[in-house]
Formats: sequence, structure tokens, C-alpha cells
Amino acid sequence: MSNLNICIDIDGTITSPYHFIPYLNNMYNKNLTKDECTTLDWTKLYGEDIEDILNKFHNEYMNAYEEAEVIEGARDIIKELYERNNLYFVTARSESLTGITTNWLNKNGFSDIEVYLLGSDYKIEKAKELNCNLFIEDNPSNAVQIAEAGINVILMDANYNKDTEHERITRVKDWKQIKELIESHY
Repeated sequence: MSNLNICIDIDGTITSPYHFIPYLNNMYNKNLTKDECTTLDWTKLYGEDIEDILNKFHNEYMNAYEEAEVIEGARDIIKELYERNNLYFVTARSESLTGITTNWLNKNGFSDIEVYLLGSDYKIEKAKELNCNLFIEDNPSNAVQIAEAGINVILMDANYNKDTEHERITRVKDWKQIKELIESHY
């Protein structure tokens, strides 16, 4: 494994892809299950404009960001990867979430890794700026955009990205597979 520049998304990649669903269900009095989350389009799932959803969510459930748990294997494998590679967290979260995101990353053992909050799903520019060799992502449209820009993507499997395919995208089910893939192919 050579020294790689690896960009890592946060939500749905180092946290559960379904972490926000209980909070949104409570906010909209729904009972959606993870099996029903076949899209990341919260407007389709909850019937309101995304800006309105996010405003309500940030007013009522900002604690959701603090309560997210690191998924199995992510912390240890990221620590191992960090020893031999350059890692960067690149997230679509807005800059208004810098404090809560930084605190959460520090609390969960990721304080040494630079974080970029883009406020947009468009991650290609930042990935290119960081000379990204590999991007770990869960969002299907982000994954395809990044792959089409010539960057290899490891896609964390989720119900909402089952149909996502591209020659530069490799689907994995967990961080153990991410580690094996990086060790055997990079």
C-alpha cells in the first residue's frame, strides 16, 4: 500500500447511513424504516422542501450530530490508514456545523484528520485540490460524480445506493472490506 490521499465522507460512511431517520421520523410523525430509505432525497421521504427540513432539523435536533455513533471498524481502520496515508474528511455538511462536527470528530478519536465542510454535495473540486486518489462515500450521486472525474470511489453499501454502478466505484459492506480492498489494490 503506497502513500495515498484518501478523502472520507462522514455521514453514512463513518456513521450509520440511517442515523438521522429516527430524528426525522419524530419530527414528521412518521415511522420510516431503513428498508424504506431507498433514496437520500429527504423531500421524497418526508414531503417538505429540503431547506425547510434542514432548518427544522437544525432548530430541533442539532443533538443528532453529537449522538451519532462511529460504525464498527471505522475508528481502528481509519487510525491504521492514517499511519501510512493522508486522510481528509470531506463532507457536504455546511460550515455552520463546523463546531459540532469538529467536537464530534475529536471526541471520537479523529482529531488529527483535517475536515472540510463544503455546504454542498459537489466534492470534486476539493477532492482534486487534495490530490485525492480514493474517496470513501455513501451518496450515490456524489460517488458517480467523483468517479466520472477520474477518482476511484469506495461506496459504502446502503439501501439508497443499490443501483449505483461505475467502473471506478467499488461497493463494500463494511470497514473491514475497505481495509482489505486498500491493502490489496492500492
